[in-house]
Amino acid sequence: MVSELQVDLTHAGVPSAELQSHAASLGKALAALDETPAGDFLRIVHSPAVLREIRACAKRRPPGVTDVVQLGIGGSSLGAQALCTALLPSRHNQFVRRPGLRFHFPDNIDPDSFAALLRGLHPKRTLVHVVSKSGGTLETQAQLHALLEWFTHEGRRFPLRQNLVVTTGPDGSLREFAEREGLSILHLPEHVPGRYSVFTASGLLVPALCGVPVGRILKGAREMEARCRQDSMLGPAGQLAALHFLQDREQGRSIHVELIYADALLLLGAWFRQLWAESLGKKKRGPTPVVARGTTDQHSQLQLYMEGPDDKLYTFLCVDRFRSRVRISKRATPASLAGRDLGDIFAAEARGTQQALLERGRPLIEIRLPRVSPEAVGGLLLLQQLQTALAGALYGVDPFTQPGVEAGKRAALDILAG
Repeated sequence: MVSELQVDLTHAGVPSAELQSHAASLGKALAALDETPAGDFLRIVHSPAVLREIRACAKRRPPGVTDVVQLGIGGSSLGAQALCTALLPSRHNQFVRRPGLRFHFPDNIDPDSFAALLRGLHPKRTLVHVVSKSGGTLETQAQLHALLEWFTHEGRRFPLRQNLVVTTGPDGSLREFAEREGLSILHLPEHVPGRYSVFTASGLLVPALCGVPVGRILKGAREMEARCRQDSMLGPAGQLAALHFLQDREQGRSIHVELIYADALLLLGAWFRQLWAESLGKKKRGPTPVVARGTTDQHSQLQLYMEGPDDKLYTFLCVDRFRSRVRISKRATPASLAGRDLGDIFAAEARGTQQALLERGRPLIEIRLPRVSPEAVGGLLLLQQLQTALAGALYGVDPFTQPGVEAGKRAALDILAG
């Protein structure tokens, strides 16, 4: 249950009364979402059409397919990738058996890594899902036409109409291509930016094809939204938005570090990093998000956090119960390890790091999931989306645009046109 997802602000460094002083502003921000198309990212989790569209597409999966590739970048890739990594078994691609599918998210145009992916794919056994909200994303177009050219060059026929699915907005060159070729087209709502699209086909189709129960993800998202609407502070979403804003603008802590103590959730950190940075980094405002992997980055970043500048707010994302238990030998040394479970050591490392930071006077938040379930992950994603949208109102920026990104795209096109 999403209600079991706990957000602890005890050591966050801002009194509850100070947070509460922003309740009216948060309420206005939510009302604006409810009254305008900007709130479509919330409404989408209540739409039965989303699941119907995804399930219908999954049923049309061609026989013999063994691999699914999602072509897209940023918000058109990270959400689906994070869900697959969180909710499918570790090393899924290595151990999956038919009729299960291996998933691939190139999420870049590096020629070496992209060529390595293509070499391992057979055209007739590969389903390709192309995602671009605008339909004109340079990297996505490059990925698509490089893949088609590779298969043609290899002398293999790629069954375009059966094995290529497009998720895009109402217009753009990708939609034109799909309509011209008679491809299956899934819907990306007009007013839902790519980084908020995880609850659409952009984020859910590939996980569904690989066996993730996406209906339960949406259920968790709906439960979290209801939870956030229950009080004047808009639950944990409003509290986190106000807390991050105040730590940045009032206390000078403009770097927000998310320490993730569960490898299954690590890509959710990358997803949130994009959401937070691209939504809030405007008008020379906005905090800088950093993702750290517990315990690995205790050995690369913790020294800075402990004795470097006090300009950071820390969020610990932890899990109470892991899927696996790995016992340590009773003969292990030091004796404190003997007979323990690796999960016990993991939890002790997280608690010890929290304690060390608190002793240095560093503020921290703790978010705890009872386990990595579809409902809990769906709830966490919705929480962080709503938190970001509300923070945009506090910062006085539009959290649904990305003019800086568009400027970079235009410059790249000018260079290529050269």
